[in-house]
Amino acid sequence: MKIYNHAIAALAATCFSFGSAAQELTANTIEAINVAQQGAGIAVKIDLKEPLQKAPPGFSIANPAKIAFDFPSTANGLGKNSQTVNEGDLRSLNVVQVGERTRLVLNLSHTMNYTTRLDGKSLYVVLAPITGAGNSLAQRVTRFTEESSVGKKHAIQDVVFRRGKEGEARIAVDLSDTGTGIDIRQQGTSLIVEFVKTTAPEHLRRKLDVTDFGTPVTAVETQVRGENVRMTITPKGLWEHTAYQSENQFVVEIKKIVEDPNKLVQGSKLGYQGAKVSINYQNGDVRALLRLMAEELGLNAVISETVSGTTTLVLKDVPADQVVDIIFQQKGLDMRKNGNVILIAPRDELATREKLEFEAKQQVNDLEPIKLESFQLNYQKSADVAKLLLGSGAGGATAGSGTRILSKREILHLTQIQTCFLLMTFLRSLMRFAP
Repeated sequence: MKIYNHAIAALAATCFSFGSAAQELTANTIEAINVAQQGAGIAVKIDLKEPLQKAPPGFSIANPAKIAFDFPSTANGLGKNSQTVNEGDLRSLNVVQVGERTRLVLNLSHTMNYTTRLDGKSLYVVLAPITGAGNSLAQRVTRFTEESSVGKKHAIQDVVFRRGKEGEARIAVDLSDTGTGIDIRQQGTSLIVEFVKTTAPEHLRRKLDVTDFGTPVTAVETQVRGENVRMTITPKGLWEHTAYQSENQFVVEIKKIVEDPNKLVQGSKLGYQGAKVSINYQNGDVRALLRLMAEELGLNAVISETVSGTTTLVLKDVPADQVVDIIFQQKGLDMRKNGNVILIAPRDELATREKLEFEAKQQVNDLEPIKLESFQLNYQKSADVAKLLLGSGAGGATAGSGTRILSKREILHLTQIQTCFLLMTFLRSLMRFAP
């Protein structure tokens, strides 16, 4: 019994020491998270057990749209790892504790700007929509920023290019610290990554030709532009990118998109992916609404003259490509997509047009001229060649020595090599009867 009591005391002391160590490692705790609409934006209030000395480092991902914050030496005291919000463009929250660190992830419907501020024991994250021309699908900007790092000089330590398991390009950039400000934007056919107030050593200021890796990326160029470092990534074909930061490493992944002619917005994700719109359209013209949705999706629309009528739609936060699909179902319409141009017409009209195009192609194939080719055969017996040429068909005329002259119908059904040898045999038979 004495030994047993000593064992319990030792175990209790061990557990207490472990608990004390864990408490030291996670000196703070996230106790509550509240979300409220704030004008056109959204305010997320994170209440902690102890006040923070500075705002936690944060980063955002463009596809899928997310914003994440890492709280060092902080535990998750919410009692759950996820929370559904559905407030404006903020869909849900994920709070995951790994060791002494807790990560808060804000899941968005599309990319948004954010700012942070500290107020006592609370951290406020204010989300705001990206306004202006940069809010288009091709020009949205992903921002990786930290308030406390403004004015500080940072450095790029290494740039590594790899091919992923599914053929995607993976560019990993090692940074001197987690507070490096990063802007990502699509410019023309290239992806621009701007490292704000950052420098790079001379051996990294170069252009990498990565064509032989067999990924969607052909080149990665790193240059110093004033106080910033600019990385220009040149992909080919259709592609999409994701970006994330883990500790001091920033990663951009670029995947190839296999074009689906039945989708208005190309991408690897399932379902509708267009920018979300709210519509209150009362007895309005269908053609005008289709043109408006095509502009929102960045597409050129050719609408058939047979598309007419009016429609009434009252929708809130619905993807633009889903709005187009709803109109198609209402009005019996369909589309054919070629690049960034869509042809919209009634389903029967498109089916009839495709049938006529198919029949026209078939007629062109039937009217193509017959091509003649000559072949030379060596070491062949004349009897075997004669059997090959004379073995099929009937109804043709005959010449001397039993040589048959086939009809035009039979000649057309012979292969090119058979026709060649038939002519040779016929000429030889004529030479026999020449005077």
